[in-house]
Amino acid sequence: MFEISVIIICLCTLVLLKIFLNINFKDIKRMEIKESEIIENISNKFPPDEKMCNDILKMLNNESVKIKINPEYNSCLYTVFNNTITLGKFEQNYMKPQTIAHECIHSCQNKRMLWANFIFTNIYLLYFIIIFILTLFNKIQFTSIHIVLLIFLSIIQYAVRFNLESDAMIKAKYIAKEYIEEINLLTKEEEKELLKVYDNVNEIGIPFMNYILISNNIIKIILYAFISLI
Repeated sequence: MFEISVIIICLCTLVLLKIFLNINFKDIKRMEIKESEIIENISNKFPPDEKMCNDILKMLNNESVKIKINPEYNSCLYTVFNNTITLGKFEQNYMKPQTIAHECIHSCQNKRMLWANFIFTNIYLLYFIIIFILTLFNKIQFTSIHIVLLIFLSIIQYAVRFNLESDAMIKAKYIAKEYIEEINLLTKEEEKELLKVYDNVNEIGIPFMNYILISNNIIKIILYAFISLI
């Protein structure tokens, strides 16, 4: 059946991507714990999060962005609809400069693409929820059409999101480096150690981000194809 073929292809795709992108969840977790211990003293030298965010935004000539503090967040997030960066608690304090730089870069990206990502992602998720519920209650007959449409929507959503995220991740290290040099709170040795950590994080984090983005969409396709069989 068509649905079974889709499920098999999607599962094989997930496995191959994990192998080709060298994704290892245990290594990622071990690296985070190890590095946070090594550079704990460096992290304590950083200025307050809001000041850091303001300073980086000034470096990027983008001071129109609002900054909001939310301790319930575990990191930070830029939202285009209200042009706000929300800062929360960081799981790894040593990542603050690069993570905050990442969201500041998002705030400077092409607004058309940011709005396209926001609107299309929400439409895509709403469409998935609707067809999933309708199919679950046998209200849709030709599910294969929706599977094909879901695949195309997933590709478009992934392409737009990947463009935004990869751009921010690649540039964030250099913005963070410029900021660290500007505040001049770290010794050259500490700065070198921190940037080395950022290199290691990006080496694993960029492929991991790609894998998570595309696997989330593939899992939706698998779930819908599976429910279509019931």
